[in-house]
Amino acid sequence: MSDMYLFANVNFMPGQYADWQAAYDKLAKYVWSKEQTTKTYYFGIPFDYANDVSNTTLMFAFEVYDNMAALTDIHLKSPTMSTFLEAALPCMTTGLDLAYYSFAAGFLDRPGDRRECGVMHDMRTHCTTAEGRRVVEDALREQVGPAVSKDGGGGVYTWLVCRSDDDDREVRLYSRFRSSEDLERYLRMPEVKTFWREHGQNEVATMEQRGYVPNHKGWLHR
Repeated sequence: MSDMYLFANVNFMPGQYADWQAAYDKLAKYVWSKEQTTKTYYFGIPFDYANDVSNTTLMFAFEVYDNMAALTDIHLKSPTMSTFLEAALPCMTTGLDLAYYSFAAGFLDRPGDRRECGVMHDMRTHCTTAEGRRVVEDALREQVGPAVSKDGGGGVYTWLVCRSDDDDREVRLYSRFRSSEDLERYLRMPEVKTFWREHGQNEVATMEQRGYVPNHKGWLHR
């Protein structure tokens, strides 16, 4: 797959989420209509603010583009983007916080109907070496991936392994689940626990993970 995957943190001034989102709604309408190369535009709110979304200071963004040019030459340079940034940047504590990846394994939409998830999970690992990343990718693809795909519960909607384009030691795993119970069941799958026993203290140097709930904006894919 040649698509470019983008992961971003949107960092808000306290109490500014609603203002940012109002500006985004106008941008998203334009992007859906005019930018067919923006394939995915999907967002999550940290569990911490699941019941108080308006006060969140962070939003997770997962986006997919045809290629890097679709982002840099089309999406970021559109006149609507300029208008959006004028309204959105004053609501943020930082500028655009973006990281770029390529597909390594997995699936975006297992049910095939773009259904909304209950929760999502983002796991970012830095391996000890570039070779270590290859080992981790292979283990996820060959050991964990088949078990997730065959899982009879059907609660895993998205399971994507992505390799960083900027750091040859980084691999990221983004998942969407029907419910918190399905996330917990996945984390306890024998194949997942075996992966950590075999690789967690060998090839993995650091790992960050966080859970999110959808904010019901954007789209999973066209």
